[in-house]
Amino acid sequence: MKKILLAALVMLFGLMYSTANAIVHVEGRYWFTSLESSVKVTDLGAIGTEINLVDTLGVDDKKNFWEGRLDLNLLDHHLRYAYMPMSWKGTKNITQSINFAGQTYTANASVDSKLDVLYQRLGYEYDIINLLGNKLGVIIDLKLLSVDASLKTTGINKSYSKTAPVPTIGMAAQVGLPFLFSVGAEVTGIAYNGNHLIDGEASVNFEPIPFTTISGGYRMFDLKLEDGDNKVDFKLNGPFLMVKVGW
Repeated sequence: MKKILLAALVMLFGLMYSTANAIVHVEGRYWFTSLESSVKVTDLGAIGTEINLVDTLGVDDKKNFWEGRLDLNLLDHHLRYAYMPMSWKGTKNITQSINFAGQTYTANASVDSKLDVLYQRLGYEYDIINLLGNKLGVIIDLKLLSVDASLKTTGINKSYSKTAPVPTIGMAAQVGLPFLFSVGAEVTGIAYNGNHLIDGEASVNFEPIPFTTISGGYRMFDLKLEDGDNKVDFKLNGPFLMVKVGW
């Protein structure tokens, strides 16, 4: 799935960039996050324990991550791609027995945990309104989440991996302000059968020179997924800084 997404990205960017008047924007972000998350993984007929990553496993709830984005802009049409790798680690003597992916970890065991999440987005935005710094657009995204989780203690090393494509829809808006400032917001997501994925943000933007934007804002990511006896409840939120340049 990752290779398919990358191939589609290269092909679509090449197609749009070959068209006259296309503008490429490159964006770098730094996100200061707070984590709230619990997981339950069932395997081998053993019902998994719902595990709080911070409280149960000692994972650090405050971490910062970088993100890279590309936006190929042709008039009111945008082809967008985002890439953000994230990783958490924890070590703790657990206070109760837990079951993870069919394996039992007994109380008082020292457990080393690791969670890696690769979040990619490939999307299309059409601006219904795009005039004098004011914008209103519709977004269609394919989000690709690749998750690798592992728990390790003496004699036990169990891991779980999952890659899932998630189609989402949403909107983006911007309002121009005096003195080269603007405010913007964006939200994309999907909800079904009690499950949901929502990625939303708001920002204040400053454009000191043409095709260069400096922004600060706040972002939240909320994922809830239940599949039989498996469950993921994953929330990230916090402020971010961003620099975007175009040519």
